[in-house]
Amino acid sequence: MKWTAFDPKNNEFEVFYRWNRAKDWNEFKEALKSYGGAAQNFVYADTKGNIGWYAASKIPLRRVGDGALPYDGSTNDGEWVGFIPFEELPNLYNPPSGIIITANQRIVGTSYKYPQMSRDAATPWRARQIANALGAKSKLSIDDVRAAQFDSHNIAVEMIAKEIIKDGAASVATLDLLKKWNGRMTPDSSAALLASDIRICMANKMADANKPAPATIVRERVLNWAVQKRSALWLPTEFKDYPALMRYCDDAVRAGFSDPKRYGPDPAAWTWGKIWQSRFPHPLASAPFIGAQFATPIVPISGSGQTPNVGSAVSMRHIATPGNWDATSHVIPLGQSGDPKSPNFKDQFEAWSTGGLLTFPFSKEAVNKAAINVTVLSPR
Repeated sequence: MKWTAFDPKNNEFEVFYRWNRAKDWNEFKEALKSYGGAAQNFVYADTKGNIGWYAASKIPLRRVGDGALPYDGSTNDGEWVGFIPFEELPNLYNPPSGIIITANQRIVGTSYKYPQMSRDAATPWRARQIANALGAKSKLSIDDVRAAQFDSHNIAVEMIAKEIIKDGAASVATLDLLKKWNGRMTPDSSAALLASDIRICMANKMADANKPAPATIVRERVLNWAVQKRSALWLPTEFKDYPALMRYCDDAVRAGFSDPKRYGPDPAAWTWGKIWQSRFPHPLASAPFIGAQFATPIVPISGSGQTPNVGSAVSMRHIATPGNWDATSHVIPLGQSGDPKSPNFKDQFEAWSTGGLLTFPFSKEAVNKAAINVTVLSPR
C-alpha cells in the first residue's frame, strides 16, 4: 500500500504556512505545488477581485492503467512512474462567468488526458442549483451567498415530480401536493417526502430489472435521464411505460406511509422532517449514567443529499469578503467547545440549522472588541 500523503517530501504544514503568506495567485500556486495530501478543491480570492481554483495533489501515473482497481502484486504494472504535471491539473483563474463553484461535481470531461481525474464525481445537482441561484446575478452580496449555501431546492426530485404532473401519473392527492410544491426539501413538506420516495421506488424497480446495476447508481445517474428520454432499455418489462411505473410507486409509497409503524394513516404526518434530521452523535452519548450530558439536538432540518444544503453533512458555513475581512461569517453545527458544561458546547446550532450568520472577526482590533473573555497561556 502506498499513499502520497505518507511521503515526507510532501510537507502539508509548509504548504499551509506559505499559503498564509501568499500575496498573489502565483505565490498561491507556487505553495500548492508542494501539496501531496488527499486531493482537494483549493479556491483563491484576493482584494483585487481575482478568483482562482486548483484541483491539486500529487496524482500518481502508473505503468499500466489508472489505478481504478488493485493490481496483481506479482507484476510491476501498478508501479508509479511519475505524477500528473502540476500545470496540467484542472484549474481556473478569473473565468468569464465570474463565479467558481465546487460541489464535488465533475470537473473535467472524458477528453481530459488523465482518466483518473474524470472517472468518478458526485452528481451535478448541487452545483447546478448553485449556478442557477447565483449565475443570473451581476453582483453578489453576502446574503446571496448565504442563501446559496442554505439552499434546499432539489432539482433531481423536482424533475421527477414535474414528469409525474405532466403525465397525471399519480393519485389525485399526490398530484395536488406536487402541483403546489416549490421543489424545496423543507421539514414541513409532504410533497418533498412523497416525491423523494417515489423516485427511490422507481430506481429500485429499474435496478431490479437491470441487475447487477446498483439501485443507488440507477437513482443518481440514470433515473432522471431515462424518464425524460423514455428509455425502453431501463424500463422494467412489467410496466407498459414510465407513467405506469410512476403510478405503481405512488400507490406503493402511500401504502407504506400509512403503516402505523412508519407515519400512520394521517397524511398530515407525512413530512420530510420525519426522516431528514440533525444528527451529530457524540461518542460518549451512549455511555451509561454520564451519556445524557453529551446529547446533541436531533430535530427536523432543511436540505437533502442532492441540494446545496446537505443537512448534517455541512460541517461549516464560511463567507469571506476580501478587503473587508471583519465582515467574515463562520458557523459550525454545534459549538466551539467539546465540554458539555461549557456555554459554547452547542451555542451555534440555532444559527447553523436556520441559515443564520455569525460574525467571525479578523483584525486584532475587531477581535479585541468582540472578546467576551481572554485566556493567557504563559510558561511557568
